[in-house]
Amino acid sequence: MTQDHLLFGWHIRSEIPLPEVPAWDGPAGHQPDVIIRVGPVPHALETAPDETAHDPAVTPPFRTVEVADGRVLIRLKDCGNVLVAGGCEIVVSPETDIDAVDIRTYLLGIIMGALCHQRGEIVLHAACLRIGDQAVAITGASGAGKSTLAASLVARGLGMLADDLTMLRIGEDGCCRAWPAYPRMRLWQDSADRRQIDTTALDLCIRDLTKFQVPIDDRFVRQPLPLAAVVHLDRCDDPADEGLFPLRGLGAAAEMRNAIYRPGIAVRLGLQRPMQVKATRLAALIPHHMRLTRFLDDLSAERAADRLLSSGTTGIPGAGGSSMAGAGR
Repeated sequence: MTQDHLLFGWHIRSEIPLPEVPAWDGPAGHQPDVIIRVGPVPHALETAPDETAHDPAVTPPFRTVEVADGRVLIRLKDCGNVLVAGGCEIVVSPETDIDAVDIRTYLLGIIMGALCHQRGEIVLHAACLRIGDQAVAITGASGAGKSTLAASLVARGLGMLADDLTMLRIGEDGCCRAWPAYPRMRLWQDSADRRQIDTTALDLCIRDLTKFQVPIDDRFVRQPLPLAAVVHLDRCDDPADEGLFPLRGLGAAAEMRNAIYRPGIAVRLGLQRPMQVKATRLAALIPHHMRLTRFLDDLSAERAADRLLSSGTTGIPGAGGSSMAGAGR
């Protein structure tokens, strides 16, 4: 049985249950932009694989990625194989129940990221929050604390568009907008404990990891918003070095390109140049770029949230009153 969903503004028709993703609310006769179906998938592509995709230093042991002829084959440990083709079709050959949360986690993560690259979309590895009537994206490497900071901001009343993948598009008015994903946060157990979130009834993202899917239905933003700022998280070794610092020009563009979700897939698809050009163009349309440095301890997310909301550097009403030039410590 298929179900119709709305994700990144696309009409998704899926044979895999996706209870996290909002239902399609567009015209009944609209043809789907993306089809997710169950079917046979090759264990390997005919063309010789890109061996860098199998490097254990860069690829987690629970998946491998192979790219050839514009197609992306993703092999998931204990879940099955997935073929992403043409930017419009995802074929899943499951080794487990198609209701398994692992499959949904991968579908809404790396698999959807591969499809976005095929379609020429720019997706940041970022959480995205609403402040006023605009959005702020928070980027950073895995483990930088994007979701933990996002959880702190949501607890303070902010809305959320996305937790992990933030889709950016240029509107007809020339403005860069962030598009909503789905109403879930993914939090590790210690982060959930700090927020006093009971995880006993929550789904794990992946069975072997103590990372949970936390519903945020009441805080989910369902409409795209102008992106006022991109905040790049970084660590520091001394609490005195914490701060919020402006990025401009080439530095801002470089950080934007570095924030793209799994850019290696686009590179292996032969799309590196157009991806970088589009990301640079989008960076120029976003009013503010900043680096937020954090000393990681139990209160770092709260301090970062305080700094982000009180500095005024986002240029968003209600986010403080100091000037961009005065941002910092």
